[in-house]
Amino acid sequence: MESKKVNCSGSNSSSNGSGSTAASSSSTGLYDTVWECVIPYVQDPRDRGAVSLVCKRWYEIDAITRKHVTIALCYTATPQRLSRRFPQLESLKIKGKPRAAMFNLIDEDWGGYVTPWVEEVIGAFGRMKALHFRRMIVSDTDLELLATSRAGDLLEVLKLDKCSGFTTNGLLHIGRFCRQNTLLLICCNSSESGLLTFCRTALFIVNLRTLSMEESTITENDGEWLHQLALNNTVLEHLNFYTTYLTTVRAGDIELIASRCPSLASIKISDCDISDLTGFFRAAASLEEFGGGSFSESPGRAGEIVSNEQLERYASVAFPPRLSRLGLSFLGKAEMPILYPVASKLKKLDLLFALLDTEGHCQLLQRCPNLEFLEHMVPTSSFA
Repeated sequence: MESKKVNCSGSNSSSNGSGSTAASSSSTGLYDTVWECVIPYVQDPRDRGAVSLVCKRWYEIDAITRKHVTIALCYTATPQRLSRRFPQLESLKIKGKPRAAMFNLIDEDWGGYVTPWVEEVIGAFGRMKALHFRRMIVSDTDLELLATSRAGDLLEVLKLDKCSGFTTNGLLHIGRFCRQNTLLLICCNSSESGLLTFCRTALFIVNLRTLSMEESTITENDGEWLHQLALNNTVLEHLNFYTTYLTTVRAGDIELIASRCPSLASIKISDCDISDLTGFFRAAASLEEFGGGSFSESPGRAGEIVSNEQLERYASVAFPPRLSRLGLSFLGKAEMPILYPVASKLKKLDLLFALLDTEGHCQLLQRCPNLEFLEHMVPTSSFA
């Protein structure tokens, strides 16, 4: 059986002569255009990897069209190698310490520093919009570099999941520089030479839309970072500092974020009494997800009297109409009725930190006919 070898660009190896060469060049350009249009639609990283191994041209197309990369361990590649391989990246996720670090089985100084990655992002990636660091060591200097650099002007998503090493001073840099910075149009007019040169308008807008620090270990100095974020950001859509144990959280700052960011769809906070968030819930008209908060214990007597006191205290709490994902910390049976008005709309309910018994769970879930996802703690006695 006769086999015929055709390269990736579509040029026939048996072609010769000027006419054939011209046709081959035209065919090559056509095939390149086709693959440049098709390959970007291949999103699965495994498929992308297979595509890049087919031939040199596909390798090059993959290099210039790859938008997202996940590095499962930060030491499997160098920042410089990544920037050379994928210079047009817009999204990057890097994992540092192994999962064992979550159970204190790995020393804090094991490694996983984001500094070399941050420096490379600032210096080599001109289109980076999303950064996601997981179980890595982040310093205040790293956050300051991101906030004050050209990369910070483009950054839309910053996630620091289960990270450590930074303080609220570092977050203060993020909050302060989330403002619109405009450079005026400069016109250089030379009437003598008859030349009119326009210097293009430079418009840099810090448009941070997602800031997440869930389960990160943060040294708290004050709550000014949240106040600055509220003052300077108007496009925030997702804010998450759940289970960070930040205590200096002012309800007024959270309400200010809601009033200044009309697109706010999700917020997960640390402990802050729900009764202090009534203004926030009124202002957050677009809110679809809320997590965190807390309920204060009613002092004094027990039983039905306490339940009535708790209901009276939280009677003014009204959740936004679009809310469909909810998780309240330390929710007790006495406070459960405040969920009833929105229970039928809930699709996700997080009861991991709720103080409900089996009967309380059943009473609440009966009112959630559209629930699709439930998180709750299974009692140890269930396995006895």
